[in-house]
Amino acid sequence: MKTAPFAKFAPRATAPAGNALAGLTMAVAFLFAATPGLAADPGGRVSGMIDGETVELSVLPSQSDYGNMHISLYVVGPGLTQRGLGAMTLGAEWIGTFDGTFAAGDVSISIPAGDPPRVYRADLDDGLALSVTRSAIVEGKLEISVRAEGVLVSMDRMGLRNPDPDDTLAIDLTFDAIVE
Repeated sequence: MKTAPFAKFAPRATAPAGNALAGLTMAVAFLFAATPGLAADPGGRVSGMIDGETVELSVLPSQSDYGNMHISLYVVGPGLTQRGLGAMTLGAEWIGTFDGTFAAGDVSISIPAGDPPRVYRADLDDGLALSVTRSAIVEGKLEISVRAEGVLVSMDRMGLRNPDPDDTLAIDLTFDAIVE
């Protein structure tokens, strides 16, 4: 894999007119984020749509990782809690050297209320589409962008049983993350 800067993680805020210090700070931050060989801190963001509504979420670095054949992202944010949802996870596996395709993958979102505990979930066998738009390893960290599209179905969290086809969430999300 090619080592390259991960410009998607450069700060996007703009300085108010007349605030030169904020503009200089943003310029310096951008230079460090775009300098080859300087890996950014783990974490990231998730943006897109859940059931037709725009969301902006955060990848929690302390709960996200990757190995030689898997990636696991743990996602939180008000875009979930305001909808009565818990944390989201994206898990994916590949065989051999990562070439941008997944042998297995799933997205799930916990449903905090309910007994027994339930999740919204879909995997590649259920029609979930996962596509890698960018990946690189920089200083031992995986920098990756993954688009996930599909319909998550409510089911029991333990054993992933009892799906309810009338209780679904449509997703179209982009995961931009850096994980160790």
